[in-house]
Amino acid sequence: MGNAAFRWDGTSWQPAPTHAYGSSQQWEDVTSFSIWDGEEWMSALPAPVEFPTYAYGTKGNFTNVDVATLPLPKQTRLGETVVSICASYGDQEPAPPRGFGMVELLPVRATEGVTLDPTKLHLQASMFQWQPAMGRSVSWSVSGKQDTNCVVMNLVYRNADASKIPAKPIVDYRTAENVNKADLQPATDYTSLYVALALSKDLTNCAWPEGFTQKRDEHGQFAEDQVHMMIAHTVGTAASPGTLQLDSTVDELAVALITVPGMENPDKKGVWILGDAARSTLGTTTVLQ
Repeated sequence: MGNAAFRWDGTSWQPAPTHAYGSSQQWEDVTSFSIWDGEEWMSALPAPVEFPTYAYGTKGNFTNVDVATLPLPKQTRLGETVVSICASYGDQEPAPPRGFGMVELLPVRATEGVTLDPTKLHLQASMFQWQPAMGRSVSWSVSGKQDTNCVVMNLVYRNADASKIPAKPIVDYRTAENVNKADLQPATDYTSLYVALALSKDLTNCAWPEGFTQKRDEHGQFAEDQVHMMIAHTVGTAASPGTLQLDSTVDELAVALITVPGMENPDKKGVWILGDAARSTLGTTTVLQ
């Protein structure tokens, strides 16, 4: 027996008609149905592309909460991919209430003189394909008691390949101490999302390498310091996209790399940013036609 189709009549779901009177002036089988994606009726979900695009996002910081709930953007549509990121300071690592894929990373190491307990700083990420039944917000359980501060971002992407969503979204994670810059890890295929987490009293801004787009940042108070969460996107493979420059020296810096999966490139060749010192040198490895 095939899948049954239902139509909302304003009160309840009712079986959808299987025949319609068509242009041929006779009853015809209904072979397809439209889907309401939150904005319009669609005959199918958007097809994946090689480089899924960041569409919109929300961000927020929370103090003294047990559960941090951040709304998704109002424009979020059926089939779009959500990456939710939570940095928290508390006795318990954050966890989404639903069974979405996530990964717990080792806490950022604390330097001498920093007031943070190094076992209480956590970073987690969750990636999932959104559907209306999931609701319009993401909630992170961040502590077993009311003593937690956290920063959360919900980032929404279009045309990702939902069949490739990983159980562990973060593919690389690096930390450094007492630095004002970081050489970024090599980008992966498809769309690469970089998440930088800095612990500092003085940081106000950062500069991503050329070619990075859709930059966002948020900060929250963690003990006597502020934790800054900074994100940006790029495409490319195999070589570092450059250096993240901060406007002051920070006690702790962590950079996580998340891959937003897309459609495989038919030619199987990697992609890099024009002018990449390691992979794209005009006249040598790159020729404009």
